[in-house]
Amino acid sequence: MSMFANDLTERIKLNPEFWVDLESVWSKGIASLFPKIRNGTSMISDGLENAVKRHIQSASIIAQSSIESDRVMAQAMALYASLATDDMRPRQAALNILSELGNFPGHDRLSADLKIKDGSFENYLRNNLLKSLNTVQIASKAFSLTDFQHKVWTNLPKSFATAISAPTSAGKSFVILEYLCQRAIEENSYCAVFIAPTRALVTEIFGKITQRLDNNLNNIRVSTIPTLDPDTKKKQIFVLTQERLQVLLSIWDGVFDLVIVDEAQAINDNSRGMILQDSLETIRSRSNNSRFLFLAPGATGFDAYNQALDMDDLKIEQTDLTPVVQNRIIVQPVAENAKALRLALFAEDKKIALGTYESERGFANAKTRLAAVSLELGMVGGSLVYGTGPVDAETTAAQIASDIEDDDVTLKELSEFIKKHVHKNYSLAKHVLKGVGFHYGKMPSLLREALEEAFKASKLKYLVCTTTLFQGVNLPARNVFIDTPTRGRGDELDSASLWNFAGRAGRLGQDIVGNVFLVDYEDWENQPLTDKTKYTIAPSFRKTILDNYNEVLSKLRGENEGERPFQPYSPIDAASGLLLSKSAKDTIDKYVKRSLVGKMSEEKCKLLVETAKEAVKEMNLPDVIIANNWTVNPFGQARLLKRFREKILKEDYESLIPRNPTDNVYQNYVAIFSRINKYILGNNTSKFANKLTVTALAWMRGKPLPQLIDEQIKYSMKNNGNKPVKVDTQIRKVFEFVEEILRFKYVQLGKAYIDLLRFALEEAGLTEKSKGIYDFPLALELGVSSVAGQAFIELGLSRISASVLENLIPDSNPTVYKARIWLHGLTGNEFKLSQVILDELHRKGLVTEAVG
Repeated sequence: MSMFANDLTERIKLNPEFWVDLESVWSKGIASLFPKIRNGTSMISDGLENAVKRHIQSASIIAQSSIESDRVMAQAMALYASLATDDMRPRQAALNILSELGNFPGHDRLSADLKIKDGSFENYLRNNLLKSLNTVQIASKAFSLTDFQHKVWTNLPKSFATAISAPTSAGKSFVILEYLCQRAIEENSYCAVFIAPTRALVTEIFGKITQRLDNNLNNIRVSTIPTLDPDTKKKQIFVLTQERLQVLLSIWDGVFDLVIVDEAQAINDNSRGMILQDSLETIRSRSNNSRFLFLAPGATGFDAYNQALDMDDLKIEQTDLTPVVQNRIIVQPVAENAKALRLALFAEDKKIALGTYESERGFANAKTRLAAVSLELGMVGGSLVYGTGPVDAETTAAQIASDIEDDDVTLKELSEFIKKHVHKNYSLAKHVLKGVGFHYGKMPSLLREALEEAFKASKLKYLVCTTTLFQGVNLPARNVFIDTPTRGRGDELDSASLWNFAGRAGRLGQDIVGNVFLVDYEDWENQPLTDKTKYTIAPSFRKTILDNYNEVLSKLRGENEGERPFQPYSPIDAASGLLLSKSAKDTIDKYVKRSLVGKMSEEKCKLLVETAKEAVKEMNLPDVIIANNWTVNPFGQARLLKRFREKILKEDYESLIPRNPTDNVYQNYVAIFSRINKYILGNNTSKFANKLTVTALAWMRGKPLPQLIDEQIKYSMKNNGNKPVKVDTQIRKVFEFVEEILRFKYVQLGKAYIDLLRFALEEAGLTEKSKGIYDFPLALELGVSSVAGQAFIELGLSRISASVLENLIPDSNPTVYKARIWLHGLTGNEFKLSQVILDELHRKGLVTEAVG
């Protein structure tokens, strides 16, 4: 049947009349979603209803094709035909087509939205039979999966390595997380890790897993912290960024049964991509029985993982079919009418004119057009608006909020939370009352979560987002607005990333259609959303070596290796560090051969290997230190170790040892940070060391953000002649300092510091002294230093909530279990917690429904 359907589909598509019908039906269908559109005159001669009938007949044939692009087209045809007519017969036929395509969420949504019934008993029986074939039992409930979800679900147990490539709204995460949780419940002992590229995604995934395993958490540890389990449970699930995974692997030599890599294209991401690759290689080297799952929102080149992990059995499951049809709508101003927009639809390599949209609002100003179009076309359903960076997001949100009159009283709690836990003068606190928010990566996790939850609940109508949202956070919307293919200060965005963001349009199970509005698209210098682009998986290590061979050699030789505290760790630094790590592990020959032979001459490969081996000999660093801290300048580490040995030889080592930040330890940490800057970075000033210490201690002690922000405002005003400064700018500076400097760079630098110090003390026979080293890098990462605070974070709570609760629990040293029991014992809001904190506690199942 499929060959016949394929041939018949090609014949249909060769008929010019088919395309006349398609343009007319699709134009009418889309226009029905926007009542203010003046639709153009139809090209068909015998009436729209006849065109709809022919179109739905063609769709029923094309849906039988074995070619996926045809099936994608058939789904869109069925949807637009059902929107273009009030006749129930073609609408019932559209339901049949969605069932045939295995899109049961779309079938149910279309049926509910347009009040369509299956029609004949034969149709009812057929559709329900198809649905039952895709229905599986999950947590004692029946779920009807799409064809792709069902295929993945069925095949997962059959492969040791699977790559899953599917659009954002295809529902792949739902299937994978259920598979992970079922395995954890059923096995006697089990250890798995879910690797996510951002803390925001870590938080989201952790919440979904703990919610699913709520009745099993007494014997399954789920953790976002790279620490060993004090209760030594036989079942553990870690949800970690690649950096946290790297830390875990350095302190634990166990094996994983299952490894899930979300946003698998992150292996391309400069130094972070190399950390991911190295961590996966370490896991693979410990056991050939570890199973791997790689997830991507549409990618090619998964064979790179085969090569990187020395596997040859990676099975690829992929689809471009999504249960939600996404309209790419070009929006252009009309030169002769400032109050009008011209709309066109991208479809099947064509631009279909939808007509002219007329409004009372003017669209002539290019600087405010994105906000104006969003206000006008985003009135129904939630709208994500793209901002090129934090400043642009703040500006666009302010423009949108300024034209919304009434405050939403349901968002008062969110506004008050922002004032109390971020800053009283943060513009976001005002905007949310208008149903408008902005969202960027350096924000505190609970603030981001609160904004996302308010958006999902349809309280926030508009959320202006930067590229942070591109990497995996599940935040779909009815509408997505984009007016540029650039980021930051005009850098071109990767087109696959832009497609990923556009893929947020349409909520699985809630919408049958999502809208991607491309504002001024015809004026973009590049037009990446014309043709579908997928990520190409290309490991960052290989690309860096091929593009920067001489620079990597120079780094390996210790040339130009000083760096500034604010200087980001470059891919060249990372590639050279990784080569030194492989040399220390005595695996560099095999690694270079696997990664570069065939891409680079044997002579160049040999020189890389020899130079790395020679550098390791000359540095005189312990192999384990190099292997575990290769993201920190190894020549600087050698200088620091030499300094430690000198101090220990003089028995002047007490000041070297980091103390608990809750004590009076200012001078202790000034000295520690000064040593790191002087010996590792080769760049130290007392002014920066003092500022770093003040902020780091406040952060590790769990001090509230408003305190840090007020200090930053005072500091900036002092440097500005006591003139007023923009509060939002100072808030952003604090966010960036905390996330980029404290929680990233100095976490890695700090880990190298304590590893080197522990080695030097033990080498000198001072093992007891080494046990007194406080793990300040972990406190920097988490933003709390107390046992209680870290217990609450282990339960999945944000730093804001953990900092509040650690001052309420009457036990400064609780286990994670005791912290959970204490929270479950709360019977009311006796501590007058913010509603946003209460919502987080409820969302993560840590308090009873009665609390709050």
